[in-house]
Amino acid sequence: MAGARAFIIGLLAVMAAVAAMPASANPFLIEAEPPEFTSSFALRYWYGMGNASLDLYGVSGASMVSRLTYDGLRSHSAEVFGRVDHTSSSLFWKAYVGGGMLTRGSLNDEDFPPGVSPYSSTNSRLQEQGMAYASIDFGGAILRGADFRLDGFVGYHYLNQHMMAYGCTQLAGNTSICSPAVVDDVGVISQENTWHALRLGLNADLPLFAGFRLNLEAVWLPYVWYSGADSHLLRIGTTAGDFTGPIPEDGTGTGYQFEAVLTYKVDKNIDIGVGGRYWRMESHGSAHFENRIVGFTSYPQPLDWKTEHYGIFLQGSYKFAL
Repeated sequence: MAGARAFIIGLLAVMAAVAAMPASANPFLIEAEPPEFTSSFALRYWYGMGNASLDLYGVSGASMVSRLTYDGLRSHSAEVFGRVDHTSSSLFWKAYVGGGMLTRGSLNDEDFPPGVSPYSSTNSRLQEQGMAYASIDFGGAILRGADFRLDGFVGYHYLNQHMMAYGCTQLAGNTSICSPAVVDDVGVISQENTWHALRLGLNADLPLFAGFRLNLEAVWLPYVWYSGADSHLLRIGTTAGDFTGPIPEDGTGTGYQFEAVLTYKVDKNIDIGVGGRYWRMESHGSAHFENRIVGFTSYPQPLDWKTEHYGIFLQGSYKFAL
């Protein structure tokens, strides 16, 4: 009986000693293997600002015929973001998709001599507008430490913009265009733009302090292709000189995008954050007037488009193992 008691006391002492060992020196502790995949999912609200403009030239490209500037754009968008990482290879994919309303803005439409003489400059109000966008990237770690990583990736970006202008007021001395003024409830110009782009980028995820992290992203868009349609609604008709319908547009170009997100870890799975982003794309192409002007032989005319979007977003994210 005394021997059994001594054996039990000795066994308990050994177990206590093993439990007190640091994890690195404990031969009996089996650590759980890291998950093969980890994933994060985020919901975002983006308050955006921006502008877009086109410069239209004569057939030869030597002189500017018209310029339309969509300025003071304001947008409210909902967005979903996701990322999946493969732990052992450090490969990943990430994507976001979003959309919302462009709620404010104005259109300045300028026409230049000799095509329109004297010079004309009109102002219209933008309303009933929308935007949709998406991006998907694939990449892997370039540098990876215990608590930081630098990634490289390649991907694709999509942006659609619908802009609608109402009313028209002449700001210059031309008395034949929007004089008298067109009232605000009459649609005058509709613009539909779709952008596609190849993305080449770097992404850095860095620890800061006390649960805060900083994620930085810089992207070059080496190839951008654009398609769109301009509808001068008051000029569509059957009289000589009228447009038969929307004027198709296309072009190619380049661009770049930047993004920064500051996050705070609420617990091991949940983060909250605030971020900012800037997008710019531009293209050089043509407006296709051929067979679209009543009673006139017409040709493609050179056209330059530029668009910018920027703003801040709020997000909540959840991370889990797969």
